[in-house]
Amino acid sequence: MGGHIDEATAGIAMIEAGGNAIDALVAAAFVGFVVEPASCGIGGYGRLAVRLGRDGRFVTFDHYVRAPGAARPDMFELDRERPMKYYGFPYTVGLRAEEGPLAPAVPGAVAGLCDAHAMFGRLKLAQVLEPAIAAAEAGIPVDWGLRLTILDRIATIRRLPATAQWLLRDGLPPSSSDRLDGTDLARTLRRIAAEGKRGFYEGPVAEAIERTVVGAGGILTAKDLAGYRTRILEERPGRYRDVSYITAYDQVTYEALNILDNFDLKRFGRDSLAFRHLVAEALACGFADSMTHYGDPDFEKSPVEGLASAAFGRARAAGLSLERTLPRPVRAADPWPYDSAAERPKRISDERAIARLEGTSQMAAADREGNVCALCTSLTSGFGSLMYVPGAGVMLNNSMQNFDPRPDQLNRIKPGKMPIFGVPAMVASRDGRPLFAGCGSGGYRITTGVMHAFLHAVDFGLGAQAAVDAPRVHCQGQQTAVDPRIPREVREGLARLGHTVVVEGESPRANPYGRVNAIVIDKDGVMRSGSGPAWSTGAAAC
Repeated sequence: MGGHIDEATAGIAMIEAGGNAIDALVAAAFVGFVVEPASCGIGGYGRLAVRLGRDGRFVTFDHYVRAPGAARPDMFELDRERPMKYYGFPYTVGLRAEEGPLAPAVPGAVAGLCDAHAMFGRLKLAQVLEPAIAAAEAGIPVDWGLRLTILDRIATIRRLPATAQWLLRDGLPPSSSDRLDGTDLARTLRRIAAEGKRGFYEGPVAEAIERTVVGAGGILTAKDLAGYRTRILEERPGRYRDVSYITAYDQVTYEALNILDNFDLKRFGRDSLAFRHLVAEALACGFADSMTHYGDPDFEKSPVEGLASAAFGRARAAGLSLERTLPRPVRAADPWPYDSAAERPKRISDERAIARLEGTSQMAAADREGNVCALCTSLTSGFGSLMYVPGAGVMLNNSMQNFDPRPDQLNRIKPGKMPIFGVPAMVASRDGRPLFAGCGSGGYRITTGVMHAFLHAVDFGLGAQAAVDAPRVHCQGQQTAVDPRIPREVREGLARLGHTVVVEGESPRANPYGRVNAIVIDKDGVMRSGSGPAWSTGAAAC
């Protein structure tokens, strides 16, 4: 299952060919890189969570972007005329971190998926990539979503000749009967199928990326690409009720669930004011604390494990009230007293471990062996930086904007560093059996969408589609976005408690609660999948 029907079809084909859930997810992801070029691609990144059926281990493949070697904390001038981003930090002058040649960071998508497949896949990589290569050779269909994204960014596209040549027809978006040329992308995919990740990070593709970016005034080089490494972690699972889970090292979701674990949400009921209030407060705390304290632990002194600590969640929960909200904007608490090196996940070497072991789109997969996996994959913005690489078919991310451009912040830019990525890819088990996989797209609203699906499945016993469809609230510490399907009396109750309620509904032009895919597996091993919202291209299959 994934963000497009062709992704689900590719995943099913791998299972039918004798592959496992990891084969299915990797096949689906690479097809997504073709058919959802505005949302994800081989020039992007992601996080992949895996729960292994044979031994119940949880492994995360953190293949987020890294800053190029020539990056500096002060490389961008701050735009003080614009309001702060909803990510919590300022825009840059000329949108240089958001679009154009300085916006791409070192992409991790190919490395992360190839590493996961090398460790846990069963089929040959060439077979797993066959559906993506075929899709690229057939050309990329232009649907209404693709046209809308092109229209949203058409002024910048017109300023970039290679991008305009690929995306526009006589200066305008292509028609719905047209197809984008996938010839160059198919050639790159065939190189990856034959050579693995080196087919992307070394040789002609890496050289073409450097030539395009540096030639336009950017700093991403072939040396940066050759030096990319996936962060592979054997995570210590969190605990919610009687469920073990990981979030692919997303501290926001760990904290929010650690807070909510202290309240009997089932007793309150899923349509209650208390449930909506507590979820909004837990999300607000999680975002406020991570935005203040999170920094890549390989580069910064940051209480990353404290943010995910159950004890910190209990302390935060003790400060919540059912009668009123926390003061807005929500202030960060201090997770340092709860930080412990003993809680850090085990690092798995990405070089020695690549030999087979025994054993913002989204894809999730599960198989009869008990393997479950979930992936969030993205370019950051629609078509990323809009830097298209001719000859390679690569559209590069614009993820330098995910760093804080202020040099005094923990999320500041440093060469080789990963920025904050506050969204989960979740997998969970109960009593040693797989239970849940959830992932999404839509920026920080992914957290809201995936966590709501998880809560509705675990606390309220809903099936996968009903859990995905359930109305949601979202809060990052100030306003509280509320689905209009939530009854008026509950919305009015939230306002009385102190929430600044903003009613936001789903539409093709607005995605306030994330696009979500989820798999729920019952105690008899029966799998059910769900996808939503209804207007999206997401697809579910069993």
